Amino acid sequence: MSLVYDANFSDKIQRRQGLIIWLEQSRDQYKLRQYGDIVYFSRKNKYVMMYVSADKKDTIIDELESKKFVRQVELSRHSNLDFSDEHEEKLMNKLKLEAEKLQEENEDYRV
Repeated sequence: MSLVYDANFSDKIQRRQGLIIWLEQSRDQYKLRQYGDIVYFSRKNKYVMMYVSADKKDTIIDELESKKFVRQVELSRHSNLDFSDEHEEKLMNKLKLEAEKLQEENEDYRV
């Protein structure tokens, strides 16, 4: 059985915002579970990637920045990225032209 998009229930799907939270100590990541869904945690670099409700993101950010165990809170830039086919094709053509130009410039160095 597969999932089917139903327009009747689309109002129940909540918009989410990604946050990157830099911590003072890695064990403090357990204190963040009450604010949203933790997606990734880096013990070495001491940061957490998590999703929170887009409606409450401003209050959650303010609350997290006031905590002593949080160094910094950043908004994820994932929502600003363009994943359209036209954009990707344009990038691939640009890389192709740059590679061809480099190949022509270095033609005399080939053996």
